[in-house]
Amino acid sequence: MNEEAEDKEKESIIKSIMIEQEEKARGALNPLNVAMGALGHLKEREREVLIGRFGLEGGKKVTLEAVGGKFKITRERVRQIESAAIKRLVAKPTKDLTQIVKVIGSHMSATGGLISLDELAKYFNIDLSRLEVETNALRLIMGTNTQVVSLKKTDELKTGWAKKDFPVEMVILVIDMLENILKSANKTMSEQELWDRLILEDGFSAHQAKIGFEAMKGILSVSSGIAQAHDGKWGLSAWPTVVPKRIRDKIHVILEQVGKPMHFSDITEVLNRMYPGKKVLSRTVHNELIGDGRFVLVGRGIYALRSWGYTPGVVADVIKGVLKQAGRPMAVEEIVEEVLKSRQVKHNTIVANLQNKDLFKKVSKGVYALHDTK
Repeated sequence: MNEEAEDKEKESIIKSIMIEQEEKARGALNPLNVAMGALGHLKEREREVLIGRFGLEGGKKVTLEAVGGKFKITRERVRQIESAAIKRLVAKPTKDLTQIVKVIGSHMSATGGLISLDELAKYFNIDLSRLEVETNALRLIMGTNTQVVSLKKTDELKTGWAKKDFPVEMVILVIDMLENILKSANKTMSEQELWDRLILEDGFSAHQAKIGFEAMKGILSVSSGIAQAHDGKWGLSAWPTVVPKRIRDKIHVILEQVGKPMHFSDITEVLNRMYPGKKVLSRTVHNELIGDGRFVLVGRGIYALRSWGYTPGVVADVIKGVLKQAGRPMAVEEIVEEVLKSRQVKHNTIVANLQNKDLFKKVSKGVYALHDTK
């Protein structure tokens, strides 16, 4: 093995060890526990002010007026205590606070120096049942991080942070370019596809040295108008296939992902798992499936997407379509084989439908044709 190869192997080993150590550290750091542990070193009033202002108990943030009323002080005094308490945390951080800030900094380097609160919550695998209070803890932790600047939430930006050396003035420009690319393509795109298109955009080449591929990924994460679909690709947040709001749109996303017909009860189970919150009942899902032309009943309670080539109608309608398409009489087994391509029904159900003399006629043993119509 030559010297260059040895150096690459050593570099790879070191990188693997660092990643493993970071994963271990991240797994041991719960944002709320870290934040509350840090607050334990403050004076009682400072601690109570930060707990209320950041919503670390129950998730609901308390207004300046409410905190002031509790301690019988002015809003401005509350603000001063809050600012002084955070400065105290920065000046004398706990071991865990120092460690979590370090882990976040390392992760932000992998995202080009930019990250949204949502992505940070995902990174720490926060339990959805405690999402609000845990993300509030992350806000406090990031408030003590002197290596980042806060991104002001706007119509175009989510809550997030950028490393101090990140060219923040470029974020909105790049978001606009990425949105235009997606609008033009009218489809979701992978990060690599977006990058390949972005570097060809007029006005971007001059900034490519500042905004690389990893930074583009960070910009995607802080954009309000762009979101990641469940297949990992990116699209406009307004597209129901990317951010489905209605139950029927969520069902459509699920069927597209699974790629095969599903029973409505199975769809319900997946829907409640993928979109936690208010539990959706199976009868509600069934009603949505019945009332939307994008879905086709292909068996007892089993639905498929019309876009897969399935056509609506009962089994008899499907048999008629098969015979019409063939343009000739067909043997029972041929008919069954063709019907089963678009319907999940029993063999005997298809045979029973062939006995409808108003629709079909038996031309010889085991061979059927469409009934003559005038």
